[in-house]
Amino acid sequence: MEISSDRHSQFLLDPPINYRLEVAQQPIRARMCGFGDKDRRPIDPPPVVKLLVSTADGTHIPEGSVDHSMMIVHAALWSENCIDERSLVINPSSIPSQSTGTGPSSILSLNAPSCTRNLMGHCTSSAYVLTDDLGQQGIYFIFQDLSVRTEGSFTLKFSFCDVKGLLTRRGSVAAEVYSGPFKVYTAKKFPGMTESTELSKAFAKQGIKIPIRKDTRYRKEGSRDPSIEVVPQSSSSVAVPAKTLSDSEAKVDSTENDEKRNRHDLSDDDADSEGGKDKSVEKRRRKSR
Repeated sequence: MEISSDRHSQFLLDPPINYRLEVAQQPIRARMCGFGDKDRRPIDPPPVVKLLVSTADGTHIPEGSVDHSMMIVHAALWSENCIDERSLVINPSSIPSQSTGTGPSSILSLNAPSCTRNLMGHCTSSAYVLTDDLGQQGIYFIFQDLSVRTEGSFTLKFSFCDVKGLLTRRGSVAAEVYSGPFKVYTAKKFPGMTESTELSKAFAKQGIKIPIRKDTRYRKEGSRDPSIEVVPQSSSSVAVPAKTLSDSEAKVDSTENDEKRNRHDLSDDDADSEGGKDKSVEKRRRKSR
């Protein structure tokens, strides 16, 4: 597609715009998701990047005046010191295993191990104009489903690009920023998910599909509040009565029960005595006959 000279001149005459990224919500930790295809353990809390737009002299440009329809931010996994990229990792299933037998089965494969993605999920986010938890409007990029396959300490590198600028000489990475370091744990060492932040809750109320937890999903052993005691329930447990009788009430109750038993025993004795009298009368009648 050819660009008209008038449109090209308009692009050249546009004042230069400065873009700057800042991490509005830092990642803290994650549980490694391994090399399966179904297990996904998102980075917690979800990383959020904010875009700041200004003119060449530093004047802030309001978010409503910025065309963000074709703006994107790409996330990549880097080392903790922000020197080496860690987006790829060797797939353990591609490493040949040595056989202990003899014959053709003991020959190792000559194929080199293959690599796979270490950072899973949607690595690219579009721009959203949202209001944060303090009521301030901004342009945000949200990465709510990123997960890491392997254990270790990492950072995320975010690269901003305005796709519309690809039609001009400004079509390149306009801004970059690194997140703070975060740690990826194995399943046994993972301390648990954190409580959802106020920023995540504010975005969820505005229609962003971001996971929200009211309480921490996991608790590390020994971190429970000692003032809160949890009583385990089982099928053999006995319900606790709503009211406990005092000592005096218990004594009265036991006295009443004893009196009832005595009455019952007396009634049985009376019945036995009456039955004996009837039998003696019947014997006398038979003798008289």
